[in-house]
Amino acid sequence: MDTPSAAGRYRIDRLLGSGAFATVWLGHDEELASPVAIKILAEHWVRRTDVRDRFVQEARLLRRVDSHRLVQVFDIGELPDGRPYFVMTYADQGTLEDLLAAAPLPLAEALRLAREVALGLQELHGQGIVHRDLKPSNVLIRTATGGEERVMVSDLGIARSGDRLSSLTLPAGSPGYMAPEQTMIDGAPDHRADIYGLGALTYHLLTGEPPGEARRPPSLLRPAVPPLIDTVVMRALEPDRDRRWPSAAAFGKALVTSASQAAVVLDPPARRRRPRRALLLAGAGALAVGLAAAGAAALAALDGAHGGRVAADRGAMVGDPNGHWLRTDRDVPPRYRALIVQAGTWCRLRGLSPALVAAVLKAESGFDAHLSDPGRDEYGIARWTPGTLAYWQPGGPRDPEPRPEQITPELSVPALGRYFCSMGRTLGDVPGDPALNLAAAYRSSPSAVVQARGVPPRYRSYTAQVARHLAEYRPGGAQDAP
Repeated sequence: MDTPSAAGRYRIDRLLGSGAFATVWLGHDEELASPVAIKILAEHWVRRTDVRDRFVQEARLLRRVDSHRLVQVFDIGELPDGRPYFVMTYADQGTLEDLLAAAPLPLAEALRLAREVALGLQELHGQGIVHRDLKPSNVLIRTATGGEERVMVSDLGIARSGDRLSSLTLPAGSPGYMAPEQTMIDGAPDHRADIYGLGALTYHLLTGEPPGEARRPPSLLRPAVPPLIDTVVMRALEPDRDRRWPSAAAFGKALVTSASQAAVVLDPPARRRRPRRALLLAGAGALAVGLAAAGAAALAALDGAHGGRVAADRGAMVGDPNGHWLRTDRDVPPRYRALIVQAGTWCRLRGLSPALVAAVLKAESGFDAHLSDPGRDEYGIARWTPGTLAYWQPGGPRDPEPRPEQITPELSVPALGRYFCSMGRTLGDVPGDPALNLAAAYRSSPSAVVQARGVPPRYRSYTAQVARHLAEYRPGGAQDAP
C-alpha cells in the first residue's frame, strides 16, 4: 500500500487504521490549522464502480445530515492515482468502546452518553437514514469547546436510506447489537432496528457488556440501575419491533424522565481525565468513520483488534478462555475461537452452537485458513466458493465478490453463522439431529435436506465426521440453543 503524503490540500501525517475497503489517516488542514481524519478507498477497489459509488454515498449521507452529533464530512476529492477520499471530523478521544475498555462508567455518565447517542440517532432518522450497525466502536468522542465532550455517531457504511429501505435486505450488523430482523434475508430493517441497537448499546454502557440471549434486565448485572431504567432499556430490546419504542426521541425522553424520577443527574461533565490505556487506544483507533465500507470492518474489528469481543455472552466476549462454549483441550486453534463463538451464537436456532461451527470447520478444512481447491472453486477455512460467500459476507452481494486470497477466517467464519441462521430456518420441520441437518445443508443445500427429510445418503459420511468432532468440541453438559 502506497503511503500518500497529501490528499488535496490536506497533509497526511500517519495511518490510523485500515480495513478491507478503506484506510483512515490522521491529516492536517494547513489553512485552518486543524487535525482531520481522511478516509481513502483501498487501491484494489478503485476500478469497481459499485464500490466507489458506495464509498461516496457514505460521505453524502454524512454530509446530508451535517450535524455535530454525527461525524461531519468537510471535503471530498480524488488522489492522483484515482483513489477517492473524503475528509471528516477527527475524534481525539477515541470511541465508546475505548471508554468501556478503560474502566466501568458511573451510572449518570452511562445514561448521559446513551442520551447523546439517542439525539444523534434522532437526527439521522430525521433524514430518512437507518444506521443498521450501532455499537460502541461506531460512536466517537471529540474534545469540544471549553474542554467538554462531543459524542458523535459514525460509520454509515451499511446504512440504508430512501427507497433502499424497501429493497431486498441481506443479513448485516454486529452480533450483540443487531435486531432479530437483521439476521434474516429480506428482514427489511427500518428505524426500529436502530432502536434495538440503541437499547443494546445503553445496556452495554450500564453493565459493561452487551445484552445476552437471556434478556436479563441491566439491574441483575448492576444492582444500582433503577427499575425505571430497566423498563426503558428492555422495551428497546423487544424482539417484536412493534413493541419497541417508536423512535429514538421517545427512547431518549423516557431515559431522561426515568433518570429524573430516580434522582440521577445527567449534567454534562467537564473534560474527562482518561486512563493512559484509554489514551493509547484512542491514539491507535480513533477513526472518524468505520474502516470498511458496507460493514466489512464490523467483522475485521470483532477479532484481534478489540480482544475478541464478538458475541453477547461474557464468555464469548473474551474469546471463551474458560471453555464455556468450546472445550479448551481439543485442537480448535485459539486464534479462531472468538470467531467460532461469534458464528455459533449469531442467532437462536436449534442445532446451532460454537461446537457445531468448529466441527464443520474441522471437517471442511482441518482449520486450514489457506486451503485452496481451485478444481472445486473452494477456498479458506470454511471452503467457501467466492460466488456463494458473496451472499453471506457483511454487505451481501452489494459488496464485491471476494477473490480467493481475500477469503480470510475473519470473513468466512462469521459468514457461516449468517448462513446457518438464515437458511437453517427452512429446516425446522425436518426430522433427525438438527445440528447434522445444518451441516448437511451447508455441504449440499437446504432444499436437498428438506427433500431427503434429513441428511441425504451421499452426505452421511460427512455428517458422521461432523458428529464425531461435535462430540469432541462440545463442553460437558452443554446443550445446543433451543
